[in-house]
Amino acid sequence: MKKTVLVLFVLILVMPMFIACAPDATPDVEPEKTYELMSDTKLTMSTFLGNIPEDYAALKEPLEATFAIRESALEQRLGIDIQIGFRKVAYTYPSTDAKGDPITLSSVAFWLGYFVNDVWNDLQPDNICLMEHYTITSDAEAPTNTFPLEMFITGNTLTIMPDYIGYGVTKDLSHPYLHHDVCAINSIDALTSGYDLFGETGRCGVAEGWKLYLAGASQGAANAIAVHKYLDTHIELAEKWNFASSNCSSGPYSPVATIDKYLTDGKVSYPVVFPLVIKTMFDSYPQIMSGFTEEMAYAQNYLAARDEIEDMIAGKEHNTSAINQVFIDKVRKTVDADLAEDEIYLTDILSPEMLDKDSNICKAFYRCLEKNDLTKGWTPIHPMNLHYSPYDAVVPQENSLAILDAFGADIVTLQEQSIPVEHATTCSIWMLTLFSKGF
Repeated sequence: MKKTVLVLFVLILVMPMFIACAPDATPDVEPEKTYELMSDTKLTMSTFLGNIPEDYAALKEPLEATFAIRESALEQRLGIDIQIGFRKVAYTYPSTDAKGDPITLSSVAFWLGYFVNDVWNDLQPDNICLMEHYTITSDAEAPTNTFPLEMFITGNTLTIMPDYIGYGVTKDLSHPYLHHDVCAINSIDALTSGYDLFGETGRCGVAEGWKLYLAGASQGAANAIAVHKYLDTHIELAEKWNFASSNCSSGPYSPVATIDKYLTDGKVSYPVVFPLVIKTMFDSYPQIMSGFTEEMAYAQNYLAARDEIEDMIAGKEHNTSAINQVFIDKVRKTVDADLAEDEIYLTDILSPEMLDKDSNICKAFYRCLEKNDLTKGWTPIHPMNLHYSPYDAVVPQENSLAILDAFGADIVTLQEQSIPVEHATTCSIWMLTLFSKGF
């Protein structure tokens, strides 16, 4: 891991420098307002870097070094002392929910700038990135409520990060986990409103010849490919947004392949996925799941702790690690030498019927999953650059391999993580790689 970080850090040094905007620059045409401003925050890079989560501490040093180099270069070009930083603007925007009804959601737009004597100046973004965040269960982790690590890795871009339904201004609602169609529409609406916001709020437009890039890790990777699917099946929209490519890591592109792998292995190290996805399928596809109840999907071990776990999910105050730990502490009953410390057998979570692919409830559940399988039912036009690890037990490699099998090497470029690391570290290495090499 250390060797990889050093190699990536060397690559970082050759990235292009930022271009400063004139402080008085304004958009040529005032866009139609499709958003409501929530907050506008400007932070120095040093302040932001001080808030990097402990799990991603390995990223801090190369990031600090890189931005110090860029700050110095910009100082020399401008002939003044500056402090480089980020501008984060949170906003609400109109979209639709899983039933097609109107809903107001929240998102953020990030872009780079610098302070001169405490006066903020925007930097002109080179491109636009729609960044999809990974799985969260705490509202404190929503982009509007924090400073997501992903904002660092997109370079000098206007970066849009939606909260998704169930977080931010809709934290009292259930999040439609792995319901890719609704997440794609919500994200495109966030992009549209975020672009309008930047046109009105930013001090300069995006650079001439800009492109749109999609990005995300874990659940965010699947959501990015869902947006990719929407754009490539509405080609006029892809052309409007100058869509270039998707750049993702470790995504559950095929919920069918993911659950298949879990059932084959008979165990899982990320058990919170089951209450998240089962609730979504029951809520989103009531006709398919009619005649069944959520209780029928679960084993008695889980049902005994269900209220506590689902209250934690609904309360949006606990992260996935805390919820997964409750599974280990209170649901896991079967332990043997072959089971890792953070793993749990599916027999402790799911009912015998849900574990039987020939049962009616399991067949219905799979029909719901198939509606969200991004490897089927469309033909992509734009490139996909996907990173994955064969050692990932949370999002098995079968997802990335299924994308390649479905669409071929002309569209899909797979980068296999050679170091034997698990899911979170795989995503961290992808972040460093994207930060150093760019889109």
